[in-house]
Amino acid sequence: MSTRAPQPSDPPRLTVSLGSGHAAYTDEGRGPVIVAVHGLPGSARDFRHLAPHLARCARVIRIDLPGFGETPAATEPDPSPEGRARFVLSTIDALDLEPPTLLGHSMGGVVACAAAVAAPPGRLARLALLSSPGLRPHTMLRRLPFRTMNTLLSLPLLGPALTPALRALFRSSGFRGYPDGELLRTITCVTHTSIARHADNVRRVALPTLVAWCEDDPLIERDIAHELAAALPDGPRLRFSKGGHNPQKSQAVSIAETLCGWLATSS
Repeated sequence: MSTRAPQPSDPPRLTVSLGSGHAAYTDEGRGPVIVAVHGLPGSARDFRHLAPHLARCARVIRIDLPGFGETPAATEPDPSPEGRARFVLSTIDALDLEPPTLLGHSMGGVVACAAAVAAPPGRLARLALLSSPGLRPHTMLRRLPFRTMNTLLSLPLLGPALTPALRALFRSSGFRGYPDGELLRTITCVTHTSIARHADNVRRVALPTLVAWCEDDPLIERDIAHELAAALPDGPRLRFSKGGHNPQKSQAVSIAETLCGWLATSS
């Protein structure tokens, strides 16, 4: 890698047509393909610090999941990780990509694991998980009544009245600047996420897997991260003492160096 640090990148979205609508994505760099899947809420912008480092050694495709960024929710109405995994695999097929490394951050890691289990043999090459949920509910899932919140927010009169409180809740958890529609979609997606099913998917993953986490993550306890790393197939393990919930920003250089080295030795 060059010693000159690249600037964060936020390229214009491209679109590809799927059967039910379009998927929005970005495309930068050349080499082995990495497909990046953001968390909740989130978008392709979540990888703006990591992608330019990875683009020195790889072609980086960042996808907006349905209902986030510039991909309409109608493209894949199923808000579950399995529905979003189908969307990711359909996008990979529509772009006619070589078997990629699928990289998921936060709840995007749940989607990535579901995709790794659902994909036909040989369709994906590797898996990389950054600050991903693990085999049991983490702090935020235990603390907030997502199912009740989803019911109340869906009521025609009560929902709009509660939206400002929802916005404040996300801001207090470090998620700022997201449109209300994406916050509502987040609650729906989390409500339709089964950590028990995710744990089963983790145990069924057969791809070489990189796992990275920060010990000071305020959302996912380090014990959960350690359990996840121990349960997945062999691959690089990156444990950072600091970096919070977003190592794709705070530890972008180290993650990119490890991923690029891993791709080079695996090719």
